[in-house]
Amino acid sequence: MEDNKSHVNYKKRITAAFVSVVLVLTVVLTGCGGKSSSDVQTSLTENSRDGSSAADSDSSEKETITIALQTDSFITDYNDNYLTNLIEKELGINLEIYQLPSDSTELKSKVSIMVAAGKDMPDVFSVKALSNEMILDYGSKGAFIPLNDYVNDPSKAVNFSAIPGEDKDIMLKAMTSADGNIYTLPAYEPETWNLTPYRLYINETWLNKLGLKIPATTDEYYEVLKAFVNQDPNGNGIKDEIGVYGYSTGGYGENIIQALMNAFTFYNSSVNGGLALDGDGSTVIAPFTTDEWKNGMEYMNKLYSEGLLTASIFTDDITQFKATLNNEAVNLIGSVTAGSTGNWTDADNNPNFQDMTLISPLQGPEGIAYTPYAEYSPTPAWFITSACKNPDLAFKLGDLFYRQDMSMTVRFGEEGVDWTMDEATCEASTNAFVDAGLYDKIGLVYLTNIWVENNNKFWRNCQPRYASLSTGNTYGNGTAEYNPELKTAKLGAYNYQHYYNAHPEKVLPVLHYTAEETGKISETTTNIPEYVNQSLAEFITGARSMDEWSDYLDTLNGMGLKQWLECAQTAYDRIK
Repeated sequence: MEDNKSHVNYKKRITAAFVSVVLVLTVVLTGCGGKSSSDVQTSLTENSRDGSSAADSDSSEKETITIALQTDSFITDYNDNYLTNLIEKELGINLEIYQLPSDSTELKSKVSIMVAAGKDMPDVFSVKALSNEMILDYGSKGAFIPLNDYVNDPSKAVNFSAIPGEDKDIMLKAMTSADGNIYTLPAYEPETWNLTPYRLYINETWLNKLGLKIPATTDEYYEVLKAFVNQDPNGNGIKDEIGVYGYSTGGYGENIIQALMNAFTFYNSSVNGGLALDGDGSTVIAPFTTDEWKNGMEYMNKLYSEGLLTASIFTDDITQFKATLNNEAVNLIGSVTAGSTGNWTDADNNPNFQDMTLISPLQGPEGIAYTPYAEYSPTPAWFITSACKNPDLAFKLGDLFYRQDMSMTVRFGEEGVDWTMDEATCEASTNAFVDAGLYDKIGLVYLTNIWVENNNKFWRNCQPRYASLSTGNTYGNGTAEYNPELKTAKLGAYNYQHYYNAHPEKVLPVLHYTAEETGKISETTTNIPEYVNQSLAEFITGARSMDEWSDYLDTLNGMGLKQWLECAQTAYDRIK
């Protein structure tokens, strides 16, 4: 059983710390109920295992680590919990779990209050909601301790040090704040699907009806769209075909403007405000000031002026977008970008989706064929506070999550029940990547999907974790047999082959600014992207003449673009 006296005393300390704050903000930190000491059975890999028998010692003699974590309504109990018990047995410690709000905004407020109080914090915050600016602020104030000495010592960062070099370098860059300190252990689980959501679909049924080939270039795409709009391929006798569709405020691949622009210059507005690197990867640039950007706008203006690019892309929202894609009377769409097949209701049985086929990013006049790619950025997740009396132990626990079996457990649940790496089971399974010959075999089969059911198996992946790209691409689904006849089943492999590498060799990573730099550019980084989007719509629709290009550039400079680029360059130089 857990040390109830310690539990009560800690809760009293937490409550006392908040009483003064409650008088102003009416906020109380609450804890969880008691936890049984059920014997946890698990199969663990031998890599970096301590091997000590401390787990068998009397509970009252064990050290206690208090963890405040972001809760999830799907988790029924964090104390009487498979993962919690597994860690306690593995390290021979007691864990006391305190629940922070599930809402990220509320969580940030709660953490801010605790840091401001300056005492009675937990040993560890296990959350993924803190921004880089917040982490730097709390670290510089001493609330989060620097972990540099731990991370750089292979004898302490046993499992982190075992991560392959390239991935480890990416993690180190993301972990390092602008002041050079490491205040967090992150989760890093790169995958391909979400990195390239601007997937371009074209109506293959219409192509076949009109005797056209799948376009590979922007010029060929233009000719196909003209045929779609003018030759009644949906056969209803009405000129209602939409050449190319999307909506400009879409957050997951639906913004067709970004997809088309990447045939002219690499651009991703969702990262660093759209800033990018020059050809040799040494200088930060603003793509939206280049001649290539202007050429892209001229191309889209041509599509718009000829009725091939619908004006509704600037006014529609997600509801109208889905309604148009799922029009029941007849398919209206010639081409569209979309990150999720869920935009089509029941895609594998939806005739409108079945008309579509996924094609490669278009090649522009200068040979560029990019997609708005964003490097998968590690997510800060584990923060050891200044209140922790045994940071060595707290770090050891954080590092434990990087061990392969533990990284799988925190994602999938109990080994042998919810997932397995059993050779025979993996041999009997396959997926689209293996089917396409991209990988030799399945590496792990998940046997259940605990993400859709209430359970007390894990913490719902709110802690550090590492899984390589190849690991993620070789999961087998033990809950449903792979069916290559389903159109959606093969999209992941196609996306990996045709989209994952469709970007410059060097991509600007997420930049970490100092407090001083942030103060200089905070308004600029908001105002300029808004102005760029507004100007895009104006130039494409003809509301603004291309003759005003110089005025557009002058306005950007007057809004502080030069200073933004200087700060971005400094931030990039710190980590490149």
